[in-house]
Amino acid sequence: MRLSISQKRRFAVRVAIVLTIFTLSAKNIFSQQSHRDELNKLRREIKKLETKLKNRSARESKTLEYLEDVDRKISLTKNIILRYKAEIEDQQFRVDSLEVTLAQSEKRLQELQKSYALRIASMYKRGRISTLELLLSARSFNQVKIWAEYQQRLAENDARVIRNIRLEKGRALEARDQLKTALQKQESLLAEKQAEERSLEKDRSAKKALVRKLRQDKSLYRRQIADYQAAIQEIQRLIAEAEKKRTREPEVEKAPVDAVVPVQNFASLQGRLPWPVQGQIIRRYGPYKHPVLKTITDNLGIDIKVPVGTEVHAVAAGKVTAITWQRGRGNLVIVNHGGGYYTVYTHLDEIYVQLQQDVVAGQTIGAVGEAGSSETPVLHFQVWNKFEHLNPENWLQ
Repeated sequence: MRLSISQKRRFAVRVAIVLTIFTLSAKNIFSQQSHRDELNKLRREIKKLETKLKNRSARESKTLEYLEDVDRKISLTKNIILRYKAEIEDQQFRVDSLEVTLAQSEKRLQELQKSYALRIASMYKRGRISTLELLLSARSFNQVKIWAEYQQRLAENDARVIRNIRLEKGRALEARDQLKTALQKQESLLAEKQAEERSLEKDRSAKKALVRKLRQDKSLYRRQIADYQAAIQEIQRLIAEAEKKRTREPEVEKAPVDAVVPVQNFASLQGRLPWPVQGQIIRRYGPYKHPVLKTITDNLGIDIKVPVGTEVHAVAAGKVTAITWQRGRGNLVIVNHGGGYYTVYTHLDEIYVQLQQDVVAGQTIGAVGEAGSSETPVLHFQVWNKFEHLNPENWLQ
């Protein structure tokens, strides 16, 4: 039997409700898992650092290593707060979407119930006359039978549609209540971590005073140089891994026309890249003479002086291929721009992107912090072509 226009509409509403709930679940399943993985990783790292800091002796708590661990814990706490905020925002969006779905289903349910009630009332009032008219005008008993079956099926279908919408509404209500419970839990965890962050600010203040005292010791500077060399080796290792993957999968660079991140020839952007931050260069690319030790080291990037919390922007479209933490450098992000070109951003306090995430030119990827034992907050920025480091100033506009 063919469905009438009203029946088709009712069916469409049911399908829309089911698809809305399914789409919301499917859309967020991967992001939820990603958030959970990130949060679990951050929790494990914070737990490890808490144990390490707790087991330090009084003498050890006056050393640079202790301060760097405090620095790391501050950074991890800030990033776990960001993850909590992202989860809360995501869950609030899903709650709001379910509220809209519930309002729509309730409106449709009321319309169906009203229409059903009117038809039943009409049939009750005119039932005997209509039946008599049908019996007198019908050409055969079969015609009467078909009419009766049609009325019965129509009533059964209305009842079934109403019942199903109620069931779907119940599922949506249950999903919304579960989300609200999870939302309350996340908000509680966020408040707890924010309180911990405020407490850590006291450690940061103590750290600043202790660093000023430690700077009188030349061993601090020697340690900084050693950390710098180790950081360079780690960056080279991360780029080498990315290059191996890139050469194994050359088709990755040939993105489709409708790709979210537009493909670009990074080499053609030389001298035209936007600055990752707006600030003053206090240490340029190339040989650098240490003011205390008088030793010469190579600076493979530029150090741009900026206030704490300054947002850092990707200079071109690409994919985040590395996120890590380095002693003396804090958080580090590497963006692969294709063709063997990479940009490196260090001394980050907060990170706003995830591993393997596509980014566009100008997108905020993090914020500058006080990580490491630098005298002033800076963004350290590098440009690489495969295994060759380049002068960033030649690339920036």
